[in-house]
Amino acid sequence: MTAPTAAFALRFITQRPREDGCGGVVLQMLTERPFDEIMARIGWGENDLRRSTWDDLIRILGEDGWQFGTPVECTSRDEVRGIAIVHVHDDHFMLYDAENAVFYDPFEFEGPQATSKRIPMRYLTVARPTTA
Repeated sequence: MTAPTAAFALRFITQRPREDGCGGVVLQMLTERPFDEIMARIGWGENDLRRSTWDDLIRILGEDGWQFGTPVECTSRDEVRGIAIVHVHDDHFMLYDAENAVFYDPFEFEGPQATSKRIPMRYLTVARPTTA
């Protein structure tokens, strides 16, 4: 898939103070669906440690009609294209809008940031479902 342009704004949501569920919060920011609905779709139980995987994220995005390719390995944010889910060191997911150089890190309180100290490992460029 070619990198889509940033044709939509993202609403920032923090996962804190829970300190878990970053993949679910990333999906919440992208899809604008309630966190509890996303948790149910991932299959987390009430007391489960909420650790999402690429498989969880890709499955839900696919079910909702999002466009995406496969996760791409990277070592720098400069390699990331479009609106992307980024898996960073310390096993954490966040969003990056490469077109506008804005990080949406669910572990932050302050909201979107222009910089991040997190080191990317993989990214998945995504595009909203097309409407017919």
